[in-house]
Amino acid sequence: MTMISSYNSGTISALFSSLGNKNNNSSFMSGIDYAGYNTIRNGSYSKLVKAYYAKENSGTAGTTTKNDKTTEQTASNQKVNAATVRDSASSVVSDIKELDSDNLWKKKTTTDKDGNTSKEYDTAAIYKAVSAFAKDYNSLVSAAANSGDTNVLRTNSTMVAYTRANKNLLSKVGISVGSDNKLTVDEDKLKNADMTTVKSLFEGRGSFGRMTSVSCHHLLHIPIWEVIHIYQVRYMMHLSKYT
Repeated sequence: MTMISSYNSGTISALFSSLGNKNNNSSFMSGIDYAGYNTIRNGSYSKLVKAYYAKENSGTAGTTTKNDKTTEQTASNQKVNAATVRDSASSVVSDIKELDSDNLWKKKTTTDKDGNTSKEYDTAAIYKAVSAFAKDYNSLVSAAANSGDTNVLRTNSTMVAYTRANKNLLSKVGISVGSDNKLTVDEDKLKNADMTTVKSLFEGRGSFGRMTSVSCHHLLHIPIWEVIHIYQVRYMMHLSKYT
């Protein structure tokens, strides 16, 4: 691997060129090749960018403009947001996996005050799982809505539209969809709802939960390319000042 001390403008340019090369036979996902991806993953990419800025800024100290600072702040905010989107999407996927587990829907033996036994759903555990899903779903909706990436916004729009399409069914089991696309869970209504209906919402192929999970899996990958794009834009804007 090229050492940072020996970096030059050609090294940086080659790296960005490889990230944008969509014709490379070894391309990985959205036009990035394996070499470029590994460089980003092992931290060399970040070191190269920092080294580039350090070298260029050494001769131009004190010339940072207000626009430069605004660009840096915007990029920083987007990186934080990208991480939030990724983490929230991951949490929702985990919540849906729990709601789709056979163990959650196993009926448990209960005994009433007269000693009579029966098998019932564990409504307390189900409510807890649904509430966790709603909380993480709401966090994801907020984070995705503040993203600067059109792919994130598009996927989020598809996800909330599907949720609204299931609004009536969700309402029957105590899950309401607000005007802000956030979910609210009514504990009493959920615990007293038909549990087979609640189960159908989250279990099995084609269910509301499974389709929401598909959107979340897509969102898990988009933020990576969003951060790469931010670095590319920052690099090109900085380079343009010297050409």
